[in-house]
Amino acid sequence: MYILISLVLNLFILYYCVIALIAALQQVRRQWQILVSKFSQPRGNKSHSYRNDPKNRYLQSDLLTLLKGDVATAKRLLAQQRRKSPGQSDNWYLEKVIHDLERDRH
Repeated sequence: MYILISLVLNLFILYYCVIALIAALQQVRRQWQILVSKFSQPRGNKSHSYRNDPKNRYLQSDLLTLLKGDVATAKRLLAQQRRKSPGQSDNWYLEKVIHDLERDRH
């Protein structure tokens, strides 16, 4: 009888240890996700004057000239470049897309 009571008590202790371990692992996972999200946010100079920057308008004009006025393609290429290299300035994206188009044409 003593062995049975001891076994039941040990099982309860083991059960609560497993529950505590699961709770601790969930807390560690939440903290890890918070830490990863802080470091995975894009960094860099984001232009807040996308349409007002004169250099930006010049680059937009150059891009549309290269694409023969195809605005949809320009938007698609810029969005693709933003996904590939997050956190850059708007001028950087425009210059990169223009550079890639000119490079591929020669």
